[in-house]
Amino acid sequence: MTSDALNETESATAVASSAEAGAEAETAAAAPEAAPAAPVPAAPAPAPATPAEVGGAPAAPAAPAARGGLSTFLKVSIILLIALSVAAIALVFIGDFEGKVERITATFLIFAVFVALTGFDTSRNQRNGWYAPVALIANSYILALLLIVTWMSAGGLFLGTSIFWKSLVVIAITRAVVACCEVLLGMGDGKPEPLGRFAFVTGVLAVVSGILFTAPLAIEVFEIEVPELYWKIAVAALLLTGLGLAVTLLLRWSYGAGDREARHRDRVARAEEQLAAARAAEPPAVAPVAAPQPQDLAIFGQATAQPLLPWPTFADGRPIPSGPDGQPDFSVPGAPLPPR
Repeated sequence: MTSDALNETESATAVASSAEAGAEAETAAAAPEAAPAAPVPAAPAPAPATPAEVGGAPAAPAAPAARGGLSTFLKVSIILLIALSVAAIALVFIGDFEGKVERITATFLIFAVFVALTGFDTSRNQRNGWYAPVALIANSYILALLLIVTWMSAGGLFLGTSIFWKSLVVIAITRAVVACCEVLLGMGDGKPEPLGRFAFVTGVLAVVSGILFTAPLAIEVFEIEVPELYWKIAVAALLLTGLGLAVTLLLRWSYGAGDREARHRDRVARAEEQLAAARAAEPPAVAPVAAPQPQDLAIFGQATAQPLLPWPTFADGRPIPSGPDGQPDFSVPGAPLPPR
């Protein structure tokens, strides 16, 4: 009985194994017949983000640029104006108060001149870096010197006239020095170092000369006599300024020879191009027809005077052929004799 049970168990195990092998074979046979998977389309590229998507809200319009503040030149000028105004108030208590109408009017006019010159120099402050300090010193010098002249001068009948011409001299000389410095330092821009050095030294001499010739106007109001040596030094400084100006101009002319030659070549090249363009635009010239000579006219007249002969023909009335020269060919058979 035990052997029969063992045989039945082996038989069942063999049947299960055969069933599993058949299922695997059916699966393998069905796999090649399966349809290939359809290709998956590529996802479209994401659209560029708009400003609203990036920031979460529409971009606000750009705010206008903030206006710039006061320039350093203008700030310092205002500070100096305030300081010199305080000094002018002190001069009211120190100096002679006689002729107060002329002095007060002159003070307001001096302030107006200072404001006008400062406004003019402020517009030029952005062009030259050196111009601001030179103009600032010049304007402050004018204001301080004229305030001393206005409030420290002795009163009198011609006080207003004296203040006027002294102010005119100080303003004219000082602004002439500023203009001279501008021209001199402008010559040295972008040029060799020797030219820049001579221009700078000449500018310093011009400033010294201007101070030496205008300072006595304020010194005299304190009843101080200017010695003769002072004026000799002032004249010597002025002569040195003229010498430096002459040397600077000569150096500028020498160093500018290359630039002038380049400009001359450019002008010549442009003139040649314009001339070539003008010639190309002109219509071609027509050769003149020579006038007929008298002998040609005589030959023409003889030729036209002779009557034209009819074209020769054969006996049957047919015209004879023409030769290479266009004349009747009398050499063909049957042609008549040529006329004599």
